[in-house]
Amino acid sequence: MRNRVGIFVGLAVWLLGLPAAAYAEHGAPTGETGTTLYEISERVTFDPMSVDGTFVIFRNATSPLLGFAELGTPLCPSRLLITVPKLKRCTISARGTDHVSTRTGTGPVNGKFDVVIHAPGNSSVHVPNLPIISGTFDGTVDLRQAVFFGVPLGSIAGTFTIEQVADPDGRLSDVPPVTLPFTGTFRLPFAIGHHGERERAEGGHAAFYLADDRTTRIPIKSSERSVGFATVRLELSFGP
Repeated sequence: MRNRVGIFVGLAVWLLGLPAAAYAEHGAPTGETGTTLYEISERVTFDPMSVDGTFVIFRNATSPLLGFAELGTPLCPSRLLITVPKLKRCTISARGTDHVSTRTGTGPVNGKFDVVIHAPGNSSVHVPNLPIISGTFDGTVDLRQAVFFGVPLGSIAGTFTIEQVADPDGRLSDVPPVTLPFTGTFRLPFAIGHHGERERAEGGHAAFYLADDRTTRIPIKSSERSVGFATVRLELSFGP
């Protein structure tokens, strides 16, 4: 427990005294992909709404997300090594909601996130669940490639805002907001049909992500599945 208190104190002192513009560490790979999240599950509804006097169908989706930030990236500060010398990456838990127009293929997204570590009493194989950094994110989702052309790729741009860090007792406390601009790429899972065409990936079957060249197939690993189902992968890059 003493080690955890050291983490909390270090984070609180560091974030409270740090201007927002200086949050990206010198030498940290901001502007490079260093944070990857996966949609663990998803709830989707299609709802008609009146827009400029006409009805438009909106795809409303809510999803819990789980993934990792590499050490030295904005959501996993390297200063954690002071108290966790063997740390290699941070676990990120989040929940997001988007509201995408089927007319434009774009729409707003928002949600909440936590950087989490193991709570006292966890076994080493338990999912980390004690938040040490918490905040919100919002932005715009662009799924035009997927909606209109069947290309299993999408993009996102927005900001993460750090709003709380853990105090010496392990309780989240408010801090001056730290805003982190980001962009990202969605990779939607797909399978290959008998004639070589892309099709929807079913649970347990071989599945792939599409690379940025829109040709190369990236095999989906077992660790990128949720209860056997291939997940949507979101790769985030921080920086202006």
